[in-house]
Amino acid sequence: MRPLRIIALLVGKDLRILCRSKATLAVIFIPGIVLYTIFTNIFSGPAGGGVRPLRVAVIDEDQSTASSQLIEALSATNLKTILTDTDEPGGKPLTVEQVKESIRRRRSYRVGLVIPKGYHESPTMLMRPDIHKGITILYDELEPIEAQIAGGMIQMAAGRQVFTSMFSLGKSGKAATSAPEGERMLVKVERQSIRSNGMKNEAKHTFLAGIVPMFLLFSAAGAARGLLEGMKSGETRRLLAAPISPGHMVLGALGNMLVIQVVQCYVMYIFAWLVFHVAIWEIAGGLFALTLCTAIATIGFGLFLGAVSKTPEQLDALGTMVILAMSAIGGSMVPRHVMPEWMKRFGLLTINGWSFDGFMSVIARDEFVDLLKPCAVLLGVGIVCAAMGSVLLQRRQRG
Repeated sequence: MRPLRIIALLVGKDLRILCRSKATLAVIFIPGIVLYTIFTNIFSGPAGGGVRPLRVAVIDEDQSTASSQLIEALSATNLKTILTDTDEPGGKPLTVEQVKESIRRRRSYRVGLVIPKGYHESPTMLMRPDIHKGITILYDELEPIEAQIAGGMIQMAAGRQVFTSMFSLGKSGKAATSAPEGERMLVKVERQSIRSNGMKNEAKHTFLAGIVPMFLLFSAAGAARGLLEGMKSGETRRLLAAPISPGHMVLGALGNMLVIQVVQCYVMYIFAWLVFHVAIWEIAGGLFALTLCTAIATIGFGLFLGAVSKTPEQLDALGTMVILAMSAIGGSMVPRHVMPEWMKRFGLLTINGWSFDGFMSVIARDEFVDLLKPCAVLLGVGIVCAAMGSVLLQRRQRG
């Protein structure tokens, strides 16, 4: 029994020490709760019931009973069909150009369905495959997953229509035409990408959009921790005995962080180019601009976190919670295009959100103006945070 008592005493001692450290307790318990809440809101439907519906724009050029029935069948699946520019019954019907522009700009939906004129003549390939027109799916090849899901939903909706039709025909004593031999699709689906000048869609390209800002945020928090440790150990006071002002020390630390972060990113980029053949040289200009702006934003934010934290341990707790939450909401853990609309807007309050959108613009080779806005916001965040953090830290260094 004596060994058990000794073990119990040691366990109790460690638990008492742990309970005295609020920062450590926060790191242990709060991040899990925060991440669970965020991911539940991303993937659950309204009021947490089921999977969030996929938003799909529908252009009904046929305006027939058959096309209306297909749209109703699509709505009965896990699709949220959008028919008007206001998403309200009284709005103007969507046009192909409106939908293409919205997909290209990565707005409220990523997929558009075009039901062509004459669709009602043969809604499925079970009837007249020779005149069956099918449906066109408009999508962004950088984000093809939702288009693939929509294609499956179309076949399911067509199956519902066929079942209803067969049931009705069965009552009247008539029989439906059988499917052509070897035919597996009920509706012919043609996928049409609205983007032709972007990089090839692969995870090795788009993954940079998520990992870079999160990586830089943790790196900046680590550098800020070094500043606090220097103040705690007395190193800062010894340096201030020389003809060095607190402002020089802070600016020197910021410059050092910036050089290190940019080099860290380019080591990762070159590794991705050599090992995974990521085409970083095709987007070299935009990639450098966005990397520099993201680094400035994360350094400023890290400095601000360090300035409002009293101890390195408190910075660890605060930084871990804030960075994980920002990364989850901003697209570093889950792509922003799969999030509900309110969370996409909330994600623009994070460095990760603007950096993610900027990287996607670079990869898609959007126009310069599309990259200018994320870069300007990131620079603004970095300058404001660095200014506030510098003022706070200089006051503490003088004290």
